[in-house]
Amino acid sequence: MNFQICNRCVMDTTDPLITFDNNGYCNHCSNAIINIEKFWFRGRNGKVKLEQLFKKIKSEGVNNKYDCIIGLSGGIDSSYLAYLASQYGLRMLAVHVDAGFNSKIAENNVKNLCEKLGINLVVEHVDFNEMMDLQRAYFFAGVPNEDIPQDHAFFTVLYSYAEKNKIKYVINGFNLATESILPTAWGHDAYDTRNIKDIHKKFGCKPIKNYKLMSFYDWYIKYRFFNKLIILKPLNYIDYNKEEAIEILEKEVGWQYYGGKHYESRFTKLFQAHILPVKFGYDKRKAHLSSLIVAGQMTREEAIKELNKPLYEVQELEEDIIYFINNIDITREEFDEIMSRPPRNHEDFKTNTTILNVLRRIYSCYKKLVSLKTRIE
Repeated sequence: MNFQICNRCVMDTTDPLITFDNNGYCNHCSNAIINIEKFWFRGRNGKVKLEQLFKKIKSEGVNNKYDCIIGLSGGIDSSYLAYLASQYGLRMLAVHVDAGFNSKIAENNVKNLCEKLGINLVVEHVDFNEMMDLQRAYFFAGVPNEDIPQDHAFFTVLYSYAEKNKIKYVINGFNLATESILPTAWGHDAYDTRNIKDIHKKFGCKPIKNYKLMSFYDWYIKYRFFNKLIILKPLNYIDYNKEEAIEILEKEVGWQYYGGKHYESRFTKLFQAHILPVKFGYDKRKAHLSSLIVAGQMTREEAIKELNKPLYEVQELEEDIIYFINNIDITREEFDEIMSRPPRNHEDFKTNTTILNVLRRIYSCYKKLVSLKTRIE
């Protein structure tokens, strides 16, 4: 494919599945505009919907210790969501999962936020040796989503605490203002336990005993249909602006910025700012900046200027590489050699992709039926 960049956002043909219309607009920003119009409720309409949503959560949780549960990483989105929900009086259980790559800034953000807002916090530490072995296996596998070991642990722990405390509602920091665009070719489903097990089987050195895996049954059957776990995205009901959120968090709870989207994890920073662009040619800033363009929070020209900035300072990159290789027990030479290998796809290993796609369609139909039944009643 000849190189082409979108005329509206900054997505380009480094995404192998990108398409363009006659105006030179890509499928990503075109689809994002449709989703924003449908699912991002701003202004007075959003405020009313948010108040109704939080009122419903509080009324259903009146006999429980908690109204809802939230996963806190120390990042902008989850931190601001916790702040927002606290302003509406929601009783939250906050869960922070330490997967071994926490930055000190992220840890302090979580601690300060919960203390100042009076939110009950649970911190779960993933088995360090097993986590590093699994992270090592993903690095050796050379697949595009090497963040899966962390993400899977986050979701597994969060939902287990929801079940343990009989909490029905999970509030999630996902938002269309900053995350409306993310190419599927650049990642893989963090819920795909079959993929995790196969990659670990081929490249892992230690047995998985304490690292919690969420089974296919747990997520797609038990949590959704039996426990009726509901995941909500309240930031899509406000005029969410990242820069304004940072200012509020800094002023109200002493929150600190860590330098980039999802850089609250030292591995995620190395992965997104070095491993992905160098080994795969994927610069995730393009998706994040394009989301801001579509949301009207950045111009295309500003995004291009941002992309021209270096992803890493030389010394900082070397420090993060040394930190990573020391944790996963490989040499600097091994790191460079693995980085030079051709990238692989998740589909080169066993996956649940086919059955997951079928179940998603079934679940989508189920939600539509439930919605229809509610309207009829």
